[in-house]
Amino acid sequence: MKSLVTSLILFFFIPMFGQKPVHDSLKVYYQDSLTINKDFKDGIISNKLTVKVINPCNSEKERFDGAVTIISANVKNKNYRDSVVYNYPNAQSGLINLKPNNISNFTIDKRQAILIPFTYCGNLDNDTKVSYIIFYKHKKYLHHIKYYCGEDGKCKINDNLNITLKDLPSKLKLKVIKDLETKYKNSNDFY
Repeated sequence: MKSLVTSLILFFFIPMFGQKPVHDSLKVYYQDSLTINKDFKDGIISNKLTVKVINPCNSEKERFDGAVTIISANVKNKNYRDSVVYNYPNAQSGLINLKPNNISNFTIDKRQAILIPFTYCGNLDNDTKVSYIIFYKHKKYLHHIKYYCGEDGKCKINDNLNITLKDLPSKLKLKVIKDLETKYKNSNDFY
């Protein structure tokens, strides 16, 4: 138990881009996974995107929390490869919820941008969030955007997007903001 607590504490202090692999002691808590593969073109170059969630939300199994939940996203082509791994530090309160249909790619300035939005399931309260993994021009981003959902089920952004998304190029930032304002309006959009 002590090693589990120590491993979980380590997750709180490891930055996203420098995260180390999951400690072997936590791998016994892997119950299932979800893998999504998508192919897309960036100009004439074929790319492959693979997104994997370890211990995703699973309403059929009535599993909404656990010891560990991780999302990894990899994009590769013949000349380039990059990845993001995010170990959600609050898996005891809710697991990662990834909807394959929400993953999108589009062209900005003749380059493909890949948006991988995901939400969380677990303890139901008024505060929730949407997280985005983004690949664009050989850069990667991870953002967490806070929302507030009222008793009527209507949700609104509870974050200053100019600050939260300040590192994104302006056209990409506008696309993400449009997604956030149109795709996440009701509490059902998060589950």
